[in-house]
Amino acid sequence: MKKLMLSAALALVLPVSAFAQQPLSPQEKGLSAPIISLTPVLAKNADALKLDDAQKAELKAFLDVMPAKRMAFEDETAALRGQLHAAIVAGAPVADREALAAKIGANETALLMMRSNCADNWRKLLTPDQFAQLLVLAEPK
Repeated sequence: MKKLMLSAALALVLPVSAFAQQPLSPQEKGLSAPIISLTPVLAKNADALKLDDAQKAELKAFLDVMPAKRMAFEDETAALRGQLHAAIVAGAPVADREALAAKIGANETALLMMRSNCADNWRKLLTPDQFAQLLVLAEPK
């Protein structure tokens, strides 16, 4: 009986813990959807795009740093949304809510520009033909 209960408990906990390790999308964090997302497509298709060694090194250096920075900024923005929610529920002064809303707006703009800057970065790094092919690969199906 103990084994059965332990097995049942593990069956319930393991899928939840596996799901918890999956990073949340911006939309799941309550943020706006990305306008464009080239970096994951580039990373998955480096061989198909025939990146040279220098391009691969630049991509690796970017992937080592930038996604974590963007995700931390997304988390900060999601936390601000939570603070605004709490402020609304608590009836905080309008000026406090406006300040939080303004910060959320500024962060959302910064997130959009991060992706825009990524596109500019890849446009500079890749040849015109590689970049055109990347855009085709990144198009929603």
